[in-house]
Amino acid sequence: MGVWHDGMKVGIEQIDDDHRGLFAILRELDLAIHAGTEVGAEVLGDILTRMERYASEHFAREEEIQQEVGYEGYEENRRHHVELLRTLNAFILRFQADPSDDPRVTAETIRSFLMVWISEHIVKVDCKMRGRILPWCG
Repeated sequence: MGVWHDGMKVGIEQIDDDHRGLFAILRELDLAIHAGTEVGAEVLGDILTRMERYASEHFAREEEIQQEVGYEGYEENRRHHVELLRTLNAFILRFQADPSDDPRVTAETIRSFLMVWISEHIVKVDCKMRGRILPWCG
């Protein structure tokens, strides 16, 4: 499983802390999947809800910082954030609509998607902020 690493630092402590928090939630999902027991629908639902809430809060903070300083990559970043929240919400709605789906398969599908999306977004989009937004902004 991918993990947050120093190469993902954007140089703004609050954003870097948020990114570590997103990976911590993914780690919880990973541990639930590999615990040797069934991933319960309740556990999966809780993790997904927390991920959606945390991502929304993080995106709002990140976008606010970008707007405050007139960051030129704001629109690209915002589009990515909207895309993730829309996809995550679709996963949650699908899961809630048909809880008879195997929660372990659902959890693995969601974890794989989120791991790739979050890692790619941080490395390819967020890291463009390095040196363009002063660390004490926000």
